[in-house]
Amino acid sequence: MKIGREYIIQGRVQGVGFRFFTYQWMKKQPITGYVWNRDDDSVGVKAFAEENALKEFEDWLEAGGPRSAKITFWSATSCEYEPMADFSIRHYE
Repeated sequence: MKIGREYIIQGRVQGVGFRFFTYQWMKKQPITGYVWNRDDDSVGVKAFAEENALKEFEDWLEAGGPRSAKITFWSATSCEYEPMADFSIRHYE
């Protein structure tokens, strides 16, 4: 069963290609949704997939994400599942 999660990622995550690297990583996974820069210098991600695929994304965040970034904190909350065709970059939510 597919579920939805919203992530907030903090640290050095804007201006270092975080959205692009997240997009590239997600395109290789069975995950749909989107990533965007938030006004508070953090990055948001809405992801929709099976639980095990979202766990892999969380493991990627725990490992630090892209080398150019420095994740200092991330959180995940459940959100309503939205059927989407793919994963994309947005400039806002």
